[in-house]
Amino acid sequence: MTEIKDNFSHRINPVSINLPTLEFLKDYIENNEVASILEFGSGVSTEFWSEKLPQAHVISYENSRRYRKITASRVDKHADNIHVRFGPLRIMKLFGRRYISYKTGSYLRKNAPKSFDLVLIDGPPGFLYSREATLLQAINHISETTQVILDDAEREIEKATIKRWGEMFDMHDLKFHKMGKKEIATFRISPTPKLAKMPESPHHKLGKSIRLLLTFYKQNIMHNLWLFKMRLFNKEPFPDQKMSED
Repeated sequence: MTEIKDNFSHRINPVSINLPTLEFLKDYIENNEVASILEFGSGVSTEFWSEKLPQAHVISYENSRRYRKITASRVDKHADNIHVRFGPLRIMKLFGRRYISYKTGSYLRKNAPKSFDLVLIDGPPGFLYSREATLLQAINHISETTQVILDDAEREIEKATIKRWGEMFDMHDLKFHKMGKKEIATFRISPTPKLAKMPESPHHKLGKSIRLLLTFYKQNIMHNLWLFKMRLFNKEPFPDQKMSED
């Protein structure tokens, strides 16, 4: 843990991946071949990939322009195949259900490898009930050997998501790992769906999705006003996330 703590503890903030999870990722990449990564929710983990796997092909989606820019500015300059993409949150229909998730456009389809070695899911925000959608968006770029990692797996929302994924796909090697006060879940799936559409859920209907997205926009506006206030007083809420001067 010493190396990870020394190199990353000053970058951790209340909404980022935590140190025990970074230590888990370090152990995983040291014991498994990882050449390609798909990530939903960029930040400290993206920096970690760039420093520990500078030759890897990484596609990372972020729904905030500000944090996408911050993360891109802090990616190790030797890692020239890491792409931090702005993916605004939109309502979309996947496998017969309405979700809020990242707008990936055609970029993922055109630039993804045949299958990613690892998929890390750490977004969108949990209250949107939308991490379920990310795996569905990635399904054409996943094989039975792809390692999927879901952050915040201690939350009931994410446990329900895992259960629903297991109803839709054959799931293998599901494990929960305690990471300090949090948990992550790791598993692999067979990407051929067992059902024609995802099971019905009260959280994945158009009306609720619209209400949740409007709530997200409202919170985002309030957050941006708060950031503006901090700048007026020449303060930075997360000093570790100042953009590089380079």
